[in-house]
Amino acid sequence: MIRVHGYLGQVTERLHQDAASADLVVGGRRHLDALGVPEDRRVVLGPLSPAVEALRELPPGGRAVVVASGDPLLFGVVRSLRKAGLEVEVVPAISSFQAAFAAVGLPWDDAQLVSAHAGGIDAAVRVCRTHPKVGVLTSPRAGVRDLASALGGSGKHFVVAERLGEPGQRVRVLTADEVLALGEDDIAEPNVVLVLDHDPASPEAIGTTPQLQGDPNAGSATSATVDSAGTETAGDGGEPVIGQVYNSNRSRTRADEIESALGVTTRRYDMPASRGLVAAWQECDLIVSHLALGATTRLIAPLLADKHTDPGVVVVDEAGRFAIPLVGGHVGGANDLARRIGEGLGATAVVSTATDSLGIPALDQLGWGFEGDVAHVTGAIIDGRGVRLVKRHPWTLPPLPPNVSPDAATPVARIVVTDEATVGDDPVSGDLPTVVLHPRSLVVGMGCNKGTETDELQALLDETLAEAGLSPASLAAIVSVDLKASELGLVKLAHRLGVPFLTYPASELDAQPVPNPSEIVRAEVGTGSVSEASVLAHGAQLVVGKRKSPVATCAVGRIPARGRLHVVGLGPGARDLLTPRAARVVRNANHVVGYAPYVRQVRDLVSPYAEVLATKMGTEETRVAAAIESARSGNDVAFVCGGDPSIYAMASPTLEMGTDGIDVDIVPGVTAELAVSAILGAPLGHDHATISLSDLHTDWDVICERVRAAAQGDLVITLYNPRSRTRRHHLPDALAIIASHRGPGTPVAVVAQAERRQQAVHLSTLADFQPEWVDMNSLVVVGSSTTRFVTSGSGDLRMVTPRDYHWMAATQNPPEEQIPERTSRLDDHTARADEPSGAKE
Repeated sequence: MIRVHGYLGQVTERLHQDAASADLVVGGRRHLDALGVPEDRRVVLGPLSPAVEALRELPPGGRAVVVASGDPLLFGVVRSLRKAGLEVEVVPAISSFQAAFAAVGLPWDDAQLVSAHAGGIDAAVRVCRTHPKVGVLTSPRAGVRDLASALGGSGKHFVVAERLGEPGQRVRVLTADEVLALGEDDIAEPNVVLVLDHDPASPEAIGTTPQLQGDPNAGSATSATVDSAGTETAGDGGEPVIGQVYNSNRSRTRADEIESALGVTTRRYDMPASRGLVAAWQECDLIVSHLALGATTRLIAPLLADKHTDPGVVVVDEAGRFAIPLVGGHVGGANDLARRIGEGLGATAVVSTATDSLGIPALDQLGWGFEGDVAHVTGAIIDGRGVRLVKRHPWTLPPLPPNVSPDAATPVARIVVTDEATVGDDPVSGDLPTVVLHPRSLVVGMGCNKGTETDELQALLDETLAEAGLSPASLAAIVSVDLKASELGLVKLAHRLGVPFLTYPASELDAQPVPNPSEIVRAEVGTGSVSEASVLAHGAQLVVGKRKSPVATCAVGRIPARGRLHVVGLGPGARDLLTPRAARVVRNANHVVGYAPYVRQVRDLVSPYAEVLATKMGTEETRVAAAIESARSGNDVAFVCGGDPSIYAMASPTLEMGTDGIDVDIVPGVTAELAVSAILGAPLGHDHATISLSDLHTDWDVICERVRAAAQGDLVITLYNPRSRTRRHHLPDALAIIASHRGPGTPVAVVAQAERRQQAVHLSTLADFQPEWVDMNSLVVVGSSTTRFVTSGSGDLRMVTPRDYHWMAATQNPPEEQIPERTSRLDDHTARADEPSGAKE
């Protein structure tokens, strides 16, 4: 038995008795000294891992006492012990926060609490800047002087509570200047600091009673953010906590780059690695180590406990060339973090787990609920042995190797995909090692009386799912009427279950064909049904009709299992202009369809088990039809095209052909026009028009009218598909139309093979431009009356259309001799692919 005692300055009689009879006592040195624990029975707390190992080695029937400062359940040791798999009894104590607030007579139910014990002072500073009442657990390296220095000039009041509960207790209320005037020896350890907007003696500091702890805006329904759809969002977005451990200037700079690339604020451990890794291990979900791989391995080896609870660790080398997942690749999220760091830094993610290296999806990383023998079934997949796939509905899975199929020969394992709570009998493979996957396919509609408690709502939900034989792991959303968007019980239930809470207008719900309408409900909320109607409004099929409790109603629907068609823009060709979303969609697709050069452009991202259809120019109708039909068969299809799919590409014909029965997702890309504009400088800095000169699908007379209108409007004009082997007159005719409205000195540019190895740029004017410079792989940009050339760098020319900001002083065009007669090559861009960037389907 392990009993954890809280301790705030005084040893209770019960603690004395427990410590005297225990086989092992764990605590800080001053705790153990106060209890008189002999050396042979004491473990002094430093890094937690040695204490955990000592507790694990207790003989059967052995007894241990762990002494923790303050309340061990608040920023305390209980969480770490539980994560390590130890069962504990807890004897709580008054926390130092409670004692500090009590010392100045302030309620603390509307306060934010933050610990600076290992993560540094940054998080505390951020909270203190935005919250009127904050309690901070300080540490010797992140104390009140650091807080006061960071918050200087903010008018904050600092309550410094030292040695709480002990004979030397002292509580002082100080300004930032008074704190900074204190000497290092004038602040006793341990201490806790309250950071307040108001003097604790003032009425403003008292606040009003909130509905949620930490909410300074009492009286509101909830302190969480609720968006217009009624979805609760936590303050930190529910993102995992990422820590970075480093101890050099170079790695400190690299840590800044990683934060920027990830778009998150990480916890920083700028200290000796032996301390930093231990601290991050206890506080973070993911760790980036800027140490050598071997050093990181040796330091974390004693900390390893269980892959389900250990943080994921990624090692980034000193030069920032590699991101190496060391532990926690799948469960800990290290593989994904390494890929994100690699994409952000231009580094290589060295992922060595078997499933990743073989292109096999990890069954426990699909974002679905799962249960069963993951290791055995995954091993069978890797070994190429037969694995039977059983799906209750045509839910889409990532690409799987051919040995995984519904009719696998002599299966040695099976995968069952279902939203039901039980698998049921399977005469073919019922006794085989099994993994059950629960797709996010169920939506629960709920209505309730005002003020209904979360536990009452959960009880009704659990009973409804259990009676229908449905799995809670397949829950995708909770839905209701918009009048309930801030109903605290529903908001908290969704947060507890980790699903969005969505609401719909009463008028939309009242239009749904529900089986069990109620006139009483219609009179109260404006719709004859809440639970059933909200399920239907979400697009789900009703599978469990309305069930009622005295305070709530509940209905369940199943979201139809549909294939998904992603129309994906790959950008102009350079890999670093391929968006992360586009890359992710291609990686996860069961079927990749596209014009052959575009498919080759991303062939390395395509799963080795995905089907690929790559066709030649002129087969657009075939490609569109094939992509739609594949999605209707239940596949996840990536239909790839160059640039942006909505600009002279495949999004329009796909939607025109008809996509009923499938989900369509348009993934934007960097279009060739934007790439060309960036190469030239800023020719699209003001109003502009984009026109295709291809008359394959548009009458030439219509094209001419559009060119004339754009020229009359003095718009910068980008010409797509300007010239081909058979279309020779189109570009000269278009330029002639423009020239009738623009001067001969109007800047004109052509960029061929934008963002590729063969990139070439010609700068000229309307009078001197030669259509022979242009081919189908080019884009032509014709300036407006204000477009001009300017110099940059070592005299290179750039093309700019002024934005007409009034604060910009007027400038002159460069001298005439600076405008080239024929050709100018700008920056030497390189890319992996050789395909055309100007051509569009």
